[in-house]
Amino acid sequence: MSEQQQQTLEQHAERHQAELQESSEIYRDLEALSSRDWQLWSICALVILVIATGLAAFVVPNLVWTTLRTDARYVPQLFLGLITLVILFNVYILEQKRELNRTRGQLLRELMESAKARETALVDPLTGAFNRRYMEEIFPREINKATRSGTELSLIILDVDGFKDINTKFGHFLGDQYLRDIATLLKKTFRGSDTVLRLGGDEFLILLPETSNKQAMRAAERLSWETRWWNQAGHAKYELSFSCGVATYRKGMDMKDALEVADREMYRVKVERQAVRPPASESWMLEDGGESIARSSGKDDVQ
Repeated sequence: MSEQQQQTLEQHAERHQAELQESSEIYRDLEALSSRDWQLWSICALVILVIATGLAAFVVPNLVWTTLRTDARYVPQLFLGLITLVILFNVYILEQKRELNRTRGQLLRELMESAKARETALVDPLTGAFNRRYMEEIFPREINKATRSGTELSLIILDVDGFKDINTKFGHFLGDQYLRDIATLLKKTFRGSDTVLRLGGDEFLILLPETSNKQAMRAAERLSWETRWWNQAGHAKYELSFSCGVATYRKGMDMKDALEVADREMYRVKVERQAVRPPASESWMLEDGGESIARSSGKDDVQ
C-alpha cells in the first residue's frame, strides 16, 4: 500500500474518531438532562412534603387540642400565601419541564442528523457500495471478532483493468456506469454476510468473515464465472475486466498488513499478465501464495 493511501486511511480514522466523540458528547448531554429531570421531580416531592408538613402543623394542633385556637385573622393570609407559593412553584416546574423537553428534542434531532449524515458518509454515492470510511469501522471489528472466535477472515482486493482507457473510449458517463456494474456484480456474487467496499477510483475491497483462504479462492472463482456470464450476455458496450488479490488475515497482522498482502499480490499478477496479454482481455484471481487460479471476462473463454 502506498504512503498516500496510508495517510488517507489515517485521515479517515481521525474523522471517524471525531464523529464518535461528537455522538458521545450528545449522549452525555442526554444523560445530564435525565439527571436534571430527576432532580426536578425530587425538588417537587420535597416542596410537596414541606407544604404538607406545614398544613399538618397548622391543622393537627386544632384537632388534638380543642382549647388551642388559631387567631382567625391570620387564616386568610396563611392560605393566600400557601396558594401563591403553590402557583409560583407550579409555574417554575412547568417552565423547567418545557426547557428540558426543548433541549432534549434538540439533542435528539442533532443525534438523528448526525447518525443520518454518518450513514450517508459511509456509502459511496456512485456505486452504492460502502466506502473507505466504513472500512475503517468494520475491518477492526472483523479482526477482533476473528481473533476472539478463532475464525478466519479473508479479503479480496479488486482493481479494474485499463479503467483510464475505458473512460477515454466510452466517456466518463459510461465509465461511471462501468463501476456501478462492477459493484452490482460483486453484491450479487458474494454472500450477504460479506462486505463490498469501494476503496476509491477503480479499486474495490470485499471482506469475507469466517472464510478460509481456500473458501475465498472459491469465491473468487465464482466471481470469475459470474463475470464471464455477464460479458457473454452482452449487457453493455464494454466487457468487465479486473484483477484480484486474495489474502487471509493471520494472527499478528493489523488492517494495513492484510491490505498490503492482497494489494501486492493483485498488482503483481496485473503486471505479469499485462506483459503477456492486453489488459482488457481477461481477469485473473491470485491468492496470497502467488498462484493464479482463474482468468475470465473475455467472451472467447465461454464455451
